[in-house]
Amino acid sequence: MCHSGPKKVTITISATSAVPYPPTISDGVNVGSTQTEDDNLTTSVQSGNVVVFQKAGDVGAISNIYETGGSNVFKKLPAIQSDGTWKGEIGAFPAGTIETYGITYTVDNVTYNQDPKIMINK
Repeated sequence: MCHSGPKKVTITISATSAVPYPPTISDGVNVGSTQTEDDNLTTSVQSGNVVVFQKAGDVGAISNIYETGGSNVFKKLPAIQSDGTWKGEIGAFPAGTIETYGITYTVDNVTYNQDPKIMINK
């Protein structure tokens, strides 16, 4: 039997020089321009999924992905990869768990922070 490993979920952070904040965040299923408390976008994942964060548009870099309080939804905090993406693995949480996490990114050498949400669906 062939095992392909954990499912990969890609989250894309995009902003432009004209509108650097809030960023548009896409998880391949949903796209939202985030806001206070980030009610416009919650990415659904499963425990054990590998989440890859990538930049788009005029985002120069993603400089940090971090836990913002409450439970850390990541088994191990995402780390930067050689290609500039960030990769982390979702920990074991019950379905329905919703946690925020932080993203620090730059546009035109100005740093911005955003706190999207992740929900465990299985």
